[in-house]
Amino acid sequence: MEFKPWMENITIEDMPNDDLKFVAQCAGIKTALTLIFCLPGLIVNIPKHALKKIKERYIIKEYDGTKMTLNRLVIECELSQRHVEAVIRKELRKAKKPPLPK
Repeated sequence: MEFKPWMENITIEDMPNDDLKFVAQCAGIKTALTLIFCLPGLIVNIPKHALKKIKERYIIKEYDGTKMTLNRLVIECELSQRHVEAVIRKELRKAKKPPLPK
């Protein structure tokens, strides 16, 4: 989508509804305008855990068996240690690898 000069002075208050005002506030006016022009009439639902599978794939890829890596993954992925350990345990069961260190 090409941004035109007349769009430069658009403000959050110019957005047509509260949802788009919120998008403009969180992600920027250009993002809200992109949604307006590219997805008119579409109702978008954003799941709370939209990136869960991607984070789990990252955890499995990065985990090297050390406590230090486990701690880093907890912080990086903004998940609880219990959840990260559960993801690793599940993968270890699938791969039949040795268990997590205590």
